[in-house]
Amino acid sequence: FACYGALLVSEPSCDIEEGHSMGRVATEIMNMLGASEMTPRVCAIVHGFINIYKEPWQACLGKHLEAYESGASVGDVEYAITNLYQRNNTANDCGEKLVTLSLHYEECAKRAFQHNLMTLWRSSVIKHQLILDLMGIEQNAFAPYDSGASEESCFASARQSKEISVCRLICMTRKYLAFFKGDFDTAGAVYELSQKYSLYSIGRQTIILVTMFIDGLTALYLARKHGKEDTKWAGIGFRMLESMKNWTEHSTWNFSNKCFLLEAEYSFLKEDHKRAIYCYNASIESARDHHFIHEEGLAEEKLAFYLLHERCQKGALDHFYNAKKCYESWGAHALVKNVDKAIAIAASGFS
Repeated sequence: FACYGALLVSEPSCDIEEGHSMGRVATEIMNMLGASEMTPRVCAIVHGFINIYKEPWQACLGKHLEAYESGASVGDVEYAITNLYQRNNTANDCGEKLVTLSLHYEECAKRAFQHNLMTLWRSSVIKHQLILDLMGIEQNAFAPYDSGASEESCFASARQSKEISVCRLICMTRKYLAFFKGDFDTAGAVYELSQKYSLYSIGRQTIILVTMFIDGLTALYLARKHGKEDTKWAGIGFRMLESMKNWTEHSTWNFSNKCFLLEAEYSFLKEDHKRAIYCYNASIESARDHHFIHEEGLAEEKLAFYLLHERCQKGALDHFYNAKKCYESWGAHALVKNVDKAIAIAASGFS
């Protein structure tokens, strides 16, 4: 029932309501039979692939930790650590403080390595590297296990051995980092590369949904940069916006701030000033209300750049400072440095 539910919420059916019902049936049957040994496997599917479309992502965190404890107690180490990894990914997408998340990924990687779960180990180290980069810490997350290893060598090895999931994850983390640091050309280039490893049609976890959000924002920026003749990037951005609108119908908590920000950037592209301003502010408010502090900072930063484009330096400065506060709270010191540079440029223009 859980696997069928995960299939239903995925493309091409995208039947979120029926998939969610199947997830509830799976959980109820497991509880009715007292099959606690199945908890980590059922939880990994229900809370990792299904409920993310309906229930607040923050609510899934405790479920994954319970499943980890259950799996550890019955000896299902693989799915215990799978739930630990899923919990960390979802926490990352909820905006958990990066210093805490860094410790969680490091611990997950150690446990996976100890039990020879190499795909989970590599995945945890790759995500740990992303967290370190966002924090502005120049540290190789692979070094404790192999002084000669790096993300680049991991990527090369994964391409050679055709480990699609590892290649896809590295592309996702590279897009994420490049986008948040304002390097949209690199984010676009990695998007092109990632199409070799794209499996958006199968079961999606929060990391995939957030990647689609980032892809949409990247595409809309590049559409503005390349001009009206470039329909490719505008089309990608529009498709991601339509997907987000559909998901928002099922969970305003998880998706409304993302949907509003995509619509704001789309309105920017279409030169609809009134709608753009409304959507930027709505995205900020929704992210704040639903505790996505990192995406609140992103919406503040996007609004600031939009206001700069509209030659409203004073308003831009206010929103850059708001973005800086959000990124500081998140612990993303590399992003704080970028915002400080933008503040200096905006302030010089204002004076």
